[in-house]
Amino acid sequence: MARPVRRGTYRFGVECALQRSFAGLAVLFAAVWSVVTVSLAASTGTRYPLTLCSAALFAALLAATAARGRRTAISGRTDVPAAAAVALAVHAAYAVERPEVLSVGLRCMPTVSAVLLAVGFLGGRARWVTALLVLAAQVAAGVRGDGVSGALEGVWPAVASAMAAAALAPVLRAAGLRADDAVRDELDAVAAAARARAERGAHREFQRLLHDDVGAALRAAARPGVPAEEQRSQAARAVAGLTSGPAEAEADAPVNLAARLGEATVAAVVAAAVASAGGGAGPRVTADLPPGGVVLPRDVGEACVRAAAEALRNAGLYADATRVRVELRGDADGVTLTVSDDGVGFAPDRVRPASLGLRRSVRQCMADVGGSAEVISAPGRGTTVRLRWRRASPLRAPGGPGRPRGQAETIRAAIGDVRRPLAAVCLPFVAVMGWVAAVHAPRTPGMVWYLPWYGLLAAATGLLLARADRGVGGRAALGWSAFAVCGSVSSLLVMPAEGITDYTSWPVGAVTPLLTLLVTVRPRWEVLLALACEEAGIVVLTASRPPEGTTALAAVVTALPALVAPLMGVVMGAVIGRTVTRLGGAVLDAEATRTAVVAAESAARARRAQHGRQLADLDELVLPFLRTLASGAAGDLAEVRGRAGRLGQSLRDELHLSGVLDRPLRALIDTARGAGCRVSVHAYAQEDDAADAGGGVRPDLVRGMLTAALEGQRVPDELVLSIQYGARHAGVSLLATPGDPGRAAALRGVLAGERAEVADSAELTWAEVDLPGRAVPAAT
Repeated sequence: MARPVRRGTYRFGVECALQRSFAGLAVLFAAVWSVVTVSLAASTGTRYPLTLCSAALFAALLAATAARGRRTAISGRTDVPAAAAVALAVHAAYAVERPEVLSVGLRCMPTVSAVLLAVGFLGGRARWVTALLVLAAQVAAGVRGDGVSGALEGVWPAVASAMAAAALAPVLRAAGLRADDAVRDELDAVAAAARARAERGAHREFQRLLHDDVGAALRAAARPGVPAEEQRSQAARAVAGLTSGPAEAEADAPVNLAARLGEATVAAVVAAAVASAGGGAGPRVTADLPPGGVVLPRDVGEACVRAAAEALRNAGLYADATRVRVELRGDADGVTLTVSDDGVGFAPDRVRPASLGLRRSVRQCMADVGGSAEVISAPGRGTTVRLRWRRASPLRAPGGPGRPRGQAETIRAAIGDVRRPLAAVCLPFVAVMGWVAAVHAPRTPGMVWYLPWYGLLAAATGLLLARADRGVGGRAALGWSAFAVCGSVSSLLVMPAEGITDYTSWPVGAVTPLLTLLVTVRPRWEVLLALACEEAGIVVLTASRPPEGTTALAAVVTALPALVAPLMGVVMGAVIGRTVTRLGGAVLDAEATRTAVVAAESAARARRAQHGRQLADLDELVLPFLRTLASGAAGDLAEVRGRAGRLGQSLRDELHLSGVLDRPLRALIDTARGAGCRVSVHAYAQEDDAADAGGGVRPDLVRGMLTAALEGQRVPDELVLSIQYGARHAGVSLLATPGDPGRAAALRGVLAGERAEVADSAELTWAEVDLPGRAVPAAT
């Protein structure tokens, strides 16, 4: 289905380039006609009132149109009729009064203005009707003095301009629409990737919440000797964590890490852990924090707080320490946070792979924000957990706002392949100028030698145009610019002095396509320098060789149309190039910002959705019990401890089998445990993210095995489910004691067609299935 056309960033950028290029042309024409108006008033007084009024009107209109184009406010409904009406007035005044000062070059300017506006900013037939009307008016006004062929020849700049505008405007606008569609597709892809990353991150965060807060509350409720007030406090904290939703990391809400880790706060965390373990005196807690604090981005600060809290809980639960120390060093660009104790210690390399506290609540928590966690311990020597984070390098990522960019990159960002619009502008002028040269060169002695010069110039323009997308080298640009300017200026030495006012001076304008191309793809100062050399040479030669009976100043004034010919193309090209380059950079910056915003919004929605799904799964399992416990109305203590113990086991099942256990299966396992079955689940991940990503283990297969082992069978004394996740190998094994032929038969039915083995004896029933590993997506 085709997308509706919308006003996108690229499309609007192209419109700005078109309008501002016309504004540059209007400024140039306004300057020339202002000089003409003053000169006409000074030299003829009121001899040509119609021409004088129309000239002043045209200059004023150009100034107003230039201002509107600068603001991107040109409208086909108002500006085109106004330009056409003024052009008709100029040609009518010339037809009636025929002032000699209005050369064919000057009379072309109102026509070019009206034609460019009509073709560029009107649609349908109206643009061609308007353009033909203005062209016909100029031809009609010039027939009496120039003849039919001369009058027709006089409109070639306007015709070439119309051809260029007709080809250029649709190309640019179509390129803008395609770019906007591509950007929307890219943003959709970015949003999808952000959702996937956020879901993985939200999953890990939820797992940490279950392990840290919910697990602590259930342990406190299951152990005898824990004060009721502490049980209620832990349960309330777990309920708040589950129901508050994911925290959104806002850039304007940094975290003062020192304030969050004050001595009283960390002491309370350790005391709560000690109480959950059954009471006791607990260790002495000290905190060494910078007096001014350390302010970090919100996500980094929260990660450091969570990881440190887990280390403190472990110290209170397992270390049997007499002293616990928290030390913070660093600043906003990087921190080192150390939690150490003098407890019993342990061997980190002997921690079971299925242990989730250090792996997810400490190491993965820091890794998610670009930090690291180091655990140093040995039996009898205490434990030190060192958390580190350092701000990433300030070098901007590719596509990031404000990074240095080349001219070619920014032009591609605005309009794509620059060759098509350049061809639309340059080739019509090359073709028409070739026809003018072929007609006029033979009429003037010595000018025929400039035909080979023009042939080489046209060929060079075509070659440089063909490689414009890859860039034009400085030597090539300098060499061909010098060749063009030298030929243009030297032609004035061959042609008669009065030839500067008609098309005998065609070499002066012949350089326009080349300079227009170069000013778009090369630094503007190079082309402006070449143009200044040409204009200065023309002024000097014209002033030194005025026509007979004419002053040097008058000769220069009559040469203004010839001076404007190359200047017109360069000014338009420079404005288009500058506008497109600026807009291209702005577009790249804006899209980088939009991409970040879209990614952040998509990630936030995904986090909330993931949290909601997981909370719904746990709503019937844990939340009612925790709410009752937090309210202080839990009832019989023995029943509370038994229920808390079973829920703690279910919680560990969820941590190891995230996304596998559904509500019916949880209820089935809980029933088996209530009947006295010891159900154990062990998951071993070869990669930290393997379990989060699926790791090659099929949830439906695990559900089927557990259901076959428990549903409709005699409740076993013990059931052990072991899962190995990994990219290279994945497997599931189930062991139930004592053996049961019915259970074995049910497992064989579930595993039919799999690479599986089922065995049964009086002592046990055993099933194992091998699965091919699959690549685990990298967490980004």
